[in-house]
Amino acid sequence: MRTRMQPPAPGREDLSTPSADALAPLFEEAASATGASRRLMAGQLNALIARLVHTEDPGALAHALHGLLGRQGVGDLVDDQGIPVSIAATRGLLALPHPHPLEVPPERLKAVYQYGFTVTPAPAKGMLFVLGVASLVQFGCFIVAENLRNNSHGLTAAGEAPLAPPPVSTWTEVLARWGSELWLLVRPGFPLVQFVGAVLAFFFATVAADTTRERRMARRIFLGLGIVGIDVALAAPAGDHETWGVLAAGVGALIAGLMLRASPPSRPPVP
Repeated sequence: MRTRMQPPAPGREDLSTPSADALAPLFEEAASATGASRRLMAGQLNALIARLVHTEDPGALAHALHGLLGRQGVGDLVDDQGIPVSIAATRGLLALPHPHPLEVPPERLKAVYQYGFTVTPAPAKGMLFVLGVASLVQFGCFIVAENLRNNSHGLTAAGEAPLAPPPVSTWTEVLARWGSELWLLVRPGFPLVQFVGAVLAFFFATVAADTTRERRMARRIFLGLGIVGIDVALAAPAGDHETWGVLAAGVGALIAGLMLRASPPSRPPVP
């Protein structure tokens, strides 16, 4: 027995076989929604645009996308991933064959460019907490190490640099000796370098780095500080309290760099 299929509800298109005519009704419905429903429907609209680029007639789709870009509030309709419908529509026009990309207005091209290269503000509060805790641990370890050296009347320092080092017989002992010599060389100023470097990198990441290139540079600076700090701490002799401070500062810088990496794209105002 054959059953008669029900036609789609007025104002809604069958998205299983989408066409450019479905964009306008879906936009109207998304624009009138609020909260999570608004973002969800904006995501459906953006996904529909991306699908139509590969299935719809370029001329018909270009006409529909230009009409969509001409609607009021198209830049305020944003999906869960922070992509405005205006950006998705402009990208759809740029993905069409010649000559449709040439029809994109200059202000739309500028908006796409700025959207692709602008990032959200760095997570300053979280980074400040991580770096602050790491600095406090490093300072505490430094105070403990100083007290131990003062109480031992310099015996600790003398023990770290023996007059006649034992003969080296294995490669592990060679690495341990090199690590001890490196630690004695960098210990006086390395904690200060870590602290100043983290402060400068923090201000650069939170104040100046507002593009993806600058954000990537700030992230690399933090990751570099973290890796170098951890390497120096691992190469230093075991039992030195300052080593734990250097390790804490290195881990803090590494976490701050990873926090910058997790920062999502921004939602800059678009026309």
